[in-house]
Amino acid sequence: MRAIDFNTGWSWKHLNEAGEGLPCTIPHDAMLGEKRSELSAGGINTGWYEGYDYKYTKRFTPDGALAAGTAILEFEGVYHNAEIWLDGEKLAFRPYGYTNFYVDLTGKLTAGRESVLEVIARNADQPNSRWYSGAGIYRPVKLWTAERDYIKLNGVKLRTLSLDPAQIQVKIATHGAGAVALSVWDGTQKLAEASGSTEGQLSFTVILDGAEPWSPEHPRLYTCRVSFGSDEVVETFGLRTLSWGREGLLLNGERVILRGACIHHDNGVMGACCYPDAVERKVRLLMENGYNAIRSAHNPCSKALLEVCDRLGMLVMDEYIDHWYIHKTEHDYVNYFTDWWKQDLTDMVENDYNHPCVILYSTGNEVS
Repeated sequence: MRAIDFNTGWSWKHLNEAGEGLPCTIPHDAMLGEKRSELSAGGINTGWYEGYDYKYTKRFTPDGALAAGTAILEFEGVYHNAEIWLDGEKLAFRPYGYTNFYVDLTGKLTAGRESVLEVIARNADQPNSRWYSGAGIYRPVKLWTAERDYIKLNGVKLRTLSLDPAQIQVKIATHGAGAVALSVWDGTQKLAEASGSTEGQLSFTVILDGAEPWSPEHPRLYTCRVSFGSDEVVETFGLRTLSWGREGLLLNGERVILRGACIHHDNGVMGACCYPDAVERKVRLLMENGYNAIRSAHNPCSKALLEVCDRLGMLVMDEYIDHWYIHKTEHDYVNYFTDWWKQDLTDMVENDYNHPCVILYSTGNEVS
């Protein structure tokens, strides 16, 4: 599937406020612009910012190809209790503010007719967090499009089978049947290629002569290109094995000591907006001071953070949540946890699957 940047042309306002609202570009942290008050229910945890609910609006006119094909919106993060509306129809609700999620627009667009996309993000239910959460659509938005036959979203999954020889498994999920071809690259050098036929699911085992493992000291990354008809997916990955026992944590068969720190999703005075440059600076400064691992406190980290950690060589414990069934604040996620944890974790693992930097998941302060 092909990604269209869907971050421009938005407006935002307080929910139920009159008028069109103010223009904005995503990512956008609506809370950062609110007043601070000693009466703020979030108190010190949220920097004394007042909490409100918001509506974001984007108008767009689909062409014939977009209206006739597959169209899926991806929201990387909306805080929180997000509602997605298209032309007055509610298409989705996602309560957790930190997992990416998808909304299928297929068959709901008309060529040449303006569509109105509305996103409601709530943050008036204070206190709902023990840290500065931000509010609104604070991570990027993409519109994924495809023709009739395509590689499914997150449809290419890579797994290291062995390091000597360097061997990987590539699983491919498609919508439709036909020929599939893949190639693995080290920069401009092709390491391997394979081809086959699929009716929806296909798996290859590929040996990569001369490939080296990924590690914090040597974050070697390779590229896998998979083509199916007119569709192509490119995944960046690293080779690594992981195990643990009496010897401790073993990365590529060697014991590694985690010199880690917990980091939150925000970028200080810039608020909750996910800016890749700010994310990279945060990771780089930690590495320059001797850290080799981070824990995302206390929610799934952004795609931008995972990409940076892959490239620079920072290990990641990606944490799902900081509680299970007992409230830590009055309006936190406990009320939704029982109904939504499976979907949340599914999307989190799908997001993390091909990233060699991810070594552990933490859920409710338990490691799995």
